[in-house]
Amino acid sequence: MRLFWLSLGWLAGIALGRALGLPAWAWLPPLALGGAATYLLAGRLRWLGAAWLMVGLGALRFALAQPALDASHLSTHNNSGELVVLTGVVVDFPDVRDSYTGLRVRAESLRRLTDPVSVPAEGVALVRASRYQDFAYGDRVRATGRLETPPVFEDFSYREYLARQGVYSLMSRAEVTRMAAGQAGPLLRAVFALRQRGLRVVHALFPEPEASLLAGILLGVESGIHPELRQAFNDTSTTHIIAISGFNITLLAGLVVSLFGRWLGPRRGAMVAGLAIGVYAVMVGGDPAVIRAALMGGLALTARLLGRQTHAMASLGAAALAMTVLNPLILWDVGFQLSFAATLGLVLYADPITHRFVGLASRWMDPRRAERLARPVSEFALFTLAAQATTLPLTAYYFKRLSLVSLIANPAILPAQPALMVLGGLAVLLGMLWQPLGQVVAWLAWPFPAFTIRAVEFFAELPAASLALPSVGLPVVILGYGLLFGLTLTSRSLRERLGALRLRLPRPALTAVLLALGVGTGLTWQQLADRPDGRSHFTLLDVGAGEAALIQSPTGRFVLVGGGPSPIALSEALGRRLPLFHRQLDWLVLAGSREEQVAGLVGVVERYPIGQAWIAGAAGGAAYRRVMEELNAASVPIHEVQPGAGLDLGGGARLQVLASGEHGAALLLTHGRERVLLAPGADPAMVEGLAQDAELAGLTALLLPDGGYAAVNPTAWLQRLAPGLVLISVAAGNDRGLPSPEVVSWLQGRGVLRTDRDGWIELISDGQHLWVQAERAPSSPTP
Repeated sequence: MRLFWLSLGWLAGIALGRALGLPAWAWLPPLALGGAATYLLAGRLRWLGAAWLMVGLGALRFALAQPALDASHLSTHNNSGELVVLTGVVVDFPDVRDSYTGLRVRAESLRRLTDPVSVPAEGVALVRASRYQDFAYGDRVRATGRLETPPVFEDFSYREYLARQGVYSLMSRAEVTRMAAGQAGPLLRAVFALRQRGLRVVHALFPEPEASLLAGILLGVESGIHPELRQAFNDTSTTHIIAISGFNITLLAGLVVSLFGRWLGPRRGAMVAGLAIGVYAVMVGGDPAVIRAALMGGLALTARLLGRQTHAMASLGAAALAMTVLNPLILWDVGFQLSFAATLGLVLYADPITHRFVGLASRWMDPRRAERLARPVSEFALFTLAAQATTLPLTAYYFKRLSLVSLIANPAILPAQPALMVLGGLAVLLGMLWQPLGQVVAWLAWPFPAFTIRAVEFFAELPAASLALPSVGLPVVILGYGLLFGLTLTSRSLRERLGALRLRLPRPALTAVLLALGVGTGLTWQQLADRPDGRSHFTLLDVGAGEAALIQSPTGRFVLVGGGPSPIALSEALGRRLPLFHRQLDWLVLAGSREEQVAGLVGVVERYPIGQAWIAGAAGGAAYRRVMEELNAASVPIHEVQPGAGLDLGGGARLQVLASGEHGAALLLTHGRERVLLAPGADPAMVEGLAQDAELAGLTALLLPDGGYAAVNPTAWLQRLAPGLVLISVAAGNDRGLPSPEVVSWLQGRGVLRTDRDGWIELISDGQHLWVQAERAPSSPTP
């Protein structure tokens, strides 16, 4: 316990150093006073002197951590408005986002674009490169752009967030060229290469959104999770499932010790586990929660080697001390604060709450049965309550929301997490060795992330799942913790138990037999649900601005037309629609080549097998080039779209090319008497030609080109086609004001479905009848 209190003194010193802002030399006299008191005094006075010494050391460490931003530092060129050329080395794992790739570049030299000679420079810049280029840790790059000071938003300081990581400059729109590879340490290059390979294997083995969830849980790569799914985790206070934490580290350590302990002996097995924890912590990015968990896990293994038990409070204090010695600014990292608070809650309250539960349950059942019941109830419900008791003030302060379903959402999904991690991790490891073997295990693992996602979405959609809070000031947070810990310190039972708390490894809650039966049943049901039903399915996907439609033929073949602007949105939409055992596209149709029509396809061609590709329109920009590179690399047959060509989809369904032009093509899907026209690449000239085709009159459905923009949707052609149903693909928020007012006027009184209001839209036909379904609208049959 003394180590814990000394660590708190160190943390208080760091906070005091920031509050006072004194230079390093100003803390030397208080340090001398604390050191003298520690050396000369005895008993409690000596420990008070030691505590003051730790306060002074913490303040001194903060003062020494302040960067010297001299003339050679990148930040001196921020906001100059001039184009500069930065040369440096990528020093972190590339952060691939929806529209850019974030690179941490340690500067070597810098010059203004108009200057012929570069000058030495230092510092790290966050460079946002094209999403359609590949980079790796250790690449030497040349980035051209404007350096800026990271912004401060209304409720979040991006500037302080990056400063805690030693980044003071941002190049938000950069042209980046790789000059050389392998310019950083070989050990980290090998670790990050392993992470990148694991990420590719995850996306090859699992569909979306399960793949992105597992990438976050297993590899610490959360950038692929769709914003709506992330919000569902936020609203249910289950984001700790995604973040790598002590649960992951403990499970990893337990598995490694179990595997190597018998072979190498207990001590050597623990040493291998410690090495595995270190490599894993670095591989997944080493954020504060991971480092805290890795340090505590390492301390537990060290104690095991020495044949001693670890005190949880001391381990927590030692972890916080070690982390802030390396980077004192981490004290203000939200992840560090929440991780520290949650672990403290488990340490202080988990055992007392469990004992209280056993006491209450013993009133209605045999005490031994109550003891057996307490373990699963504690792991899946009571421990969540303990962690939330100490994180609630911070959650209210930072996020201004309170989840009202957390206490039922967490117990619902926590039982699935051990199997999710073990089977998911095993699938990835085997997949890295031989993908077919990994795929078999991935099918066994899939039900667990799938259940987690559906359960979280279900609870998030409940009425009043989360409550918006007014702004919570720092004094309220301090008062909340003061009351909580005041009650804790006055509780005799808690005080007595603090000395007996130990780190424990959880044991699996489900037997292997029940696990196999459950997974087998789920996969069987999924296979039955995914069988072709003899009907054609046309689904307008909700991917924002830009059209993307998935067609399933009566015989179970799939065609993707268009792509939309977002790789994350399109990959998730496809993952939810394609069958688990048929994760491939028979045809890919690029019916338009503009950036907002093609960008989403980058994620698709990187992750999905494709049988054939049809290309319409002139060559496009960077996204178009990346799509073509991936198709060529995969040896996918590519055909240029010609009017009159068609695809026989099977079962009486056919996709025909009606027209093509510089900007794309117009396609007609037919099945019996049902006809759906989609022309994502239409321009006024193409529309005028289609309007003269008498055979198109009386369409079953029309997908309005360009979201209903009036220039390509004149009311004359709409009147001539007279579609029974009009579909419109527009982004949520719809900042373009689509469809245009004149188109809206014509649509009055007609059947209209739009993705920003109704979500995905599906038309199902047996050739004679049409059924219409939408994500946020009731199903309706249409004769």
